Amino acid sequence: MTANDPLPQTIDGVIDWLNEILDDALRAGGRIGYFVALYERVTTNVRRAIVAGNVFEDNARLERLDVVFANRFLAAWGAYRPGGAGARAESWRVAFERLDDPGPLVVQHLLLGMNAHINVDLGIAAAAIAQTPEGLKALWPDFKRINDVLARLVVVVEDELGQIAPRLKRIEDFAPSLEDKLFDFGMDVARDLAWALAERLVATPPGERDAVIAARDAEVARVGRGLYPLTGLVGDVARWVRETESGDVRYNIQIVAE
Repeated sequence: MTANDPLPQTIDGVIDWLNEILDDALRAGGRIGYFVALYERVTTNVRRAIVAGNVFEDNARLERLDVVFANRFLAAWGAYRPGGAGARAESWRVAFERLDDPGPLVVQHLLLGMNAHINVDLGIAAAAIAQTPEGLKALWPDFKRINDVLARLVVVVEDELGQIAPRLKRIEDFAPSLEDKLFDFGMDVARDLAWALAERLVATPPGERDAVIAARDAEVARVGRGLYPLTGLVGDVARWVRETESGDVRYNIQIVAE
């Protein structure tokens, strides 16, 4: 995959691209592999639901949504990689620029990617597929279901992160509310924000949509900057967790990818 390759047009093509990035990350020990390992699992689960045919109301439309959504990440990463023109989305730049820093927890890298992808890209993709308020209303049931798939998988990954950072389990045992504050993926909130962006975009004249997207991107980038470094008590806890977290990037990627 290079910055000049055409983006995939099917969910199978998306999975192929994600696995290529994942393989590269495993070979090089690249931290982009954390987010991609999670994303490949999500996309594979969505594909299985499409194949089953009994989850979504409109499988063809859902696949289009999945592909448009994924291609925003693939385009951003392709542009950021060496030889690319540079990621245009500020929220993705914030996430990518943390990849060379050994300080963030694995979960913080996941949150940085999800922050950009869900809070910006998902709403844009939904609006692009729906096109009109009526189309968006028809999309809602499947939009909610695809987010349910993601939320279920996030719960599994949160458990797996305990293998990477054993102290995460200790937080859950003695202070579950603190763990929620430190590591809550906020899937319901993120879904609602994405949907609100989609509603605004389909109600906005085409010539004004770029400004709406740019404003959301800047807002989400500010959120991303707040994800690392953390301050106060939450920052102290994050540093305490980091002391025993595995520093083996390849091992960590494999745990997230299981």
